[in-house]
Amino acid sequence: MDINDILGTGKSYGQNRVGSGQTAEISSGAGSGKARGSAGSSDTVTLSGDAKLFAQAVRDAQSDSGVRTDRVAELKALVESGEYQPDSRKIAEKLLLSEIDLLS
Repeated sequence: MDINDILGTGKSYGQNRVGSGQTAEISSGAGSGKARGSAGSSDTVTLSGDAKLFAQAVRDAQSDSGVRTDRVAELKALVESGEYQPDSRKIAEKLLLSEIDLLS
């Protein structure tokens, strides 16, 4: 099924997307050239506060690399000084728990 020009704008569906925090105004005119309602009427879309907050959280998550640079620097210094002593039992436990999670 092909959805084209569903709003009478001359654009295919999906090309009239609205970004976070923006208001969209879409002409409510019919394909025959006559507008429904008053001549200057238009529809508007306003995002709720929750939607704006969610969009900001998504942007923040995408821009964050997830690397804790302070912890990386701390561990790097320990490795370089020879003081880093990994706990092999703890590492093995974590590996086994991750395998169990995969099998569940």
